[in-house]
Amino acid sequence: MPRQFPTLVLALGLVAIAPAAAQAPIAGAENWLLFERLPGVEGRACMARTNGPEADTMLLLNNDREPILVAGRADWGGLAGTAEIGLSIDGAPAATLEASLAHNLVLVPAAAPDLLQRLRRARTLDWTLPFGRFRAGVTGLGAALDAIAACNAAPQAEPPGA
Repeated sequence: MPRQFPTLVLALGLVAIAPAAAQAPIAGAENWLLFERLPGVEGRACMARTNGPEADTMLLLNNDREPILVAGRADWGGLAGTAEIGLSIDGAPAATLEASLAHNLVLVPAAAPDLLQRLRRARTLDWTLPFGRFRAGVTGLGAALDAIAACNAAPQAEPPGA
Protein backbone atom coordinates (compact mmCIF):
# COMPACT_ATOMS: atom_id res chain seq x y z
CA MET A 1 0.00 0.00 0.00
CA PRO A 2 1.16 3.58 -0.51
CA ARG A 3 3.22 5.39 2.08
CA GLN A 4 0.28 7.71 2.86
CA PHE A 5 -1.99 4.71 3.47
CA PRO A 6 -2.94 5.58 7.09
CA THR A 7 -3.73 9.17 6.09
CA LEU A 8 -5.79 8.08 3.10
CA VAL A 9 -7.73 5.56 5.17
CA LEU A 10 -8.55 8.27 7.70
CA ALA A 11 -9.50 10.65 4.89
CA LEU A 12 -11.74 8.05 3.22
CA GLY A 13 -13.45 7.50 6.55
CA LEU A 14 -14.00 11.22 6.99
CA VAL A 15 -15.19 11.90 3.44
CA ALA A 16 -18.79 11.11 4.39
CA ILE A 17 -18.82 14.28 6.51
CA ALA A 18 -17.06 16.48 3.91
CA PRO A 19 -19.00 19.52 2.76
CA ALA A 20 -21.16 19.05 -0.32
CA ALA A 21 -19.07 21.62 -2.21
CA ALA A 22 -16.10 19.22 -2.06
CA GLN A 23 -17.78 16.76 -4.41
CA ALA A 24 -19.04 16.86 -7.98
CA PRO A 25 -20.99 14.39 -10.14
CA ILE A 26 -18.89 12.55 -12.74
CA ALA A 27 -20.26 12.79 -16.28
CA GLY A 28 -21.16 9.37 -17.67
CA ALA A 29 -20.60 7.68 -14.32
CA GLU A 30 -24.18 7.30 -13.08
CA ASN A 31 -24.12 7.89 -9.26
CA TRP A 32 -20.35 8.41 -8.83
CA LEU A 33 -19.06 11.59 -7.19
CA LEU A 34 -15.56 13.04 -7.57
CA PHE A 35 -13.71 14.41 -4.55
CA GLU A 36 -10.60 16.51 -5.24
CA ARG A 37 -9.73 17.15 -1.62
CA LEU A 38 -10.01 14.79 1.33
CA PRO A 39 -10.04 15.72 5.01
CA GLY A 40 -6.60 15.33 6.57
CA VAL A 41 -4.73 15.09 3.25
CA GLU A 42 -2.63 18.08 2.21
CA GLY A 43 -3.04 19.07 -1.42
CA ARG A 44 -5.08 17.28 -4.04
CA ALA A 45 -6.24 13.74 -3.28
CA CYS A 46 -8.65 12.66 -6.00
CA MET A 47 -11.17 9.95 -5.19
CA ALA A 48 -14.46 8.75 -6.69
CA ARG A 49 -17.28 7.33 -4.59
CA THR A 50 -20.71 5.80 -5.07
CA ASN A 51 -22.96 4.78 -2.20
CA GLY A 52 -24.99 1.61 -2.06
CA PRO A 53 -27.41 -0.07 0.32
CA GLU A 54 -25.05 -2.99 1.05
CA ALA A 55 -21.62 -1.42 0.48
CA ASP A 56 -20.19 1.89 -0.65
CA THR A 57 -17.48 1.80 -3.32
CA MET A 58 -14.54 4.14 -3.60
CA LEU A 59 -11.79 4.35 -6.19
CA LEU A 60 -8.47 6.17 -5.95
CA LEU A 61 -4.94 5.98 -7.33
CA ASN A 62 -1.98 5.12 -5.11
CA ASN A 63 1.38 6.94 -5.23
CA ASP A 64 2.35 4.81 -8.26
CA ARG A 65 -0.89 5.91 -10.03
CA GLU A 66 -2.33 2.39 -9.75
CA PRO A 67 -6.03 2.01 -8.96
CA ILE A 68 -7.18 0.94 -5.51
CA LEU A 69 -10.75 -0.33 -5.21
CA VAL A 70 -12.33 0.20 -1.81
CA ALA A 71 -15.51 -1.15 -0.22
CA GLY A 72 -16.79 0.33 3.01
CA ARG A 73 -19.71 0.65 5.37
CA ALA A 74 -20.21 2.81 8.42
CA ASP A 75 -21.07 -0.24 10.55
CA TRP A 76 -17.89 -2.17 9.68
CA GLY A 77 -15.72 -1.20 12.60
CA GLY A 78 -12.38 -2.36 13.91
CA LEU A 79 -11.11 -3.96 10.70
CA ALA A 80 -7.34 -4.43 10.58
CA GLY A 81 -4.72 -6.49 8.78
CA THR A 82 -5.05 -8.41 5.53
CA ALA A 83 -7.44 -11.08 4.29
CA GLU A 84 -8.19 -13.15 1.24
CA ILE A 85 -11.50 -11.98 -0.17
CA GLY A 86 -13.69 -12.94 -3.11
CA LEU A 87 -14.71 -10.38 -5.71
CA SER A 88 -17.30 -11.28 -8.33
CA ILE A 89 -17.86 -8.87 -11.21
CA ASP A 90 -21.35 -8.95 -12.75
CA GLY A 91 -22.06 -12.43 -11.39
CA ALA A 92 -18.95 -14.08 -12.85
CA PRO A 93 -17.04 -16.57 -10.68
CA ALA A 94 -15.31 -14.73 -7.85
CA ALA A 95 -11.61 -13.95 -8.07
CA THR A 96 -9.62 -14.45 -4.87
CA LEU A 97 -7.73 -11.28 -3.99
CA GLU A 98 -5.54 -10.08 -1.13
CA ALA A 99 -7.19 -7.13 0.62
CA SER A 100 -6.06 -4.71 3.29
CA LEU A 101 -8.56 -4.10 6.07
CA ALA A 102 -8.55 -0.79 7.91
CA HIS A 103 -11.21 0.70 10.19
CA ASN A 104 -14.38 0.25 8.14
CA LEU A 105 -12.71 -0.22 4.74
CA VAL A 106 -11.59 -3.11 2.53
CA LEU A 107 -8.89 -2.02 0.05
CA VAL A 108 -7.89 -4.05 -3.01
CA PRO A 109 -5.20 -3.20 -5.58
CA ALA A 110 -6.86 -3.17 -8.99
CA ALA A 111 -3.95 -2.65 -11.38
CA ALA A 112 -3.93 -6.14 -12.95
CA PRO A 113 -4.88 -5.50 -16.61
CA ASP A 114 -7.54 -8.25 -16.84
CA LEU A 115 -9.17 -7.20 -13.55
CA LEU A 116 -9.09 -3.53 -14.49
CA GLN A 117 -10.64 -4.21 -17.90
CA ARG A 118 -13.55 -6.12 -16.30
CA LEU A 119 -14.00 -3.46 -13.61
CA ARG A 120 -14.23 -0.69 -16.22
CA ARG A 121 -17.38 -2.34 -17.66
CA ALA A 122 -18.81 -3.62 -14.36
CA ARG A 123 -22.35 -3.00 -13.21
CA THR A 124 -22.21 -4.89 -9.91
CA LEU A 125 -19.54 -6.18 -7.54
CA ASP A 126 -20.20 -8.97 -5.07
CA TRP A 127 -17.70 -8.87 -2.20
CA THR A 128 -17.22 -12.06 -0.17
CA LEU A 129 -15.47 -10.93 3.01
CA PRO A 130 -14.52 -12.81 6.18
CA PHE A 131 -17.61 -11.27 7.84
CA GLY A 132 -20.24 -11.55 5.09
CA ARG A 133 -21.30 -11.01 1.48
CA PHE A 134 -22.12 -7.58 0.12
CA ARG A 135 -23.26 -6.30 -3.28
CA ALA A 136 -22.38 -2.89 -4.72
CA GLY A 137 -23.71 -1.18 -7.83
CA VAL A 138 -20.79 0.29 -9.76
CA THR A 139 -22.18 1.24 -13.19
CA GLY A 140 -19.91 3.96 -14.56
CA LEU A 141 -16.75 2.75 -12.80
CA GLY A 142 -14.72 3.16 -16.02
CA ALA A 143 -15.73 6.82 -16.31
CA ALA A 144 -15.01 7.29 -12.59
CA LEU A 145 -11.52 5.85 -13.06
CA ASP A 146 -10.90 8.19 -16.00
CA ALA A 147 -12.11 11.14 -13.89
CA ILE A 148 -9.72 10.43 -11.01
CA ALA A 149 -6.82 9.92 -13.45
CA ALA A 150 -7.59 13.30 -15.05
CA CYS A 151 -7.99 14.91 -11.63
CA ASN A 152 -4.60 13.60 -10.51
CA ALA A 153 -2.95 14.75 -13.76
CA ALA A 154 -4.40 18.29 -13.64
CA PRO A 155 -2.14 21.08 -12.38
CA GLN A 156 -2.82 21.95 -8.78
CA ALA A 157 -4.07 25.43 -7.98
CA GLU A 158 -2.39 27.34 -5.20
CA PRO A 159 -4.17 26.77 -1.89
CA PRO A 160 -6.22 29.72 -0.61
CA GLY A 161 -4.05 32.22 1.25
CA ALA A 162 -0.77 31.01 -0.30
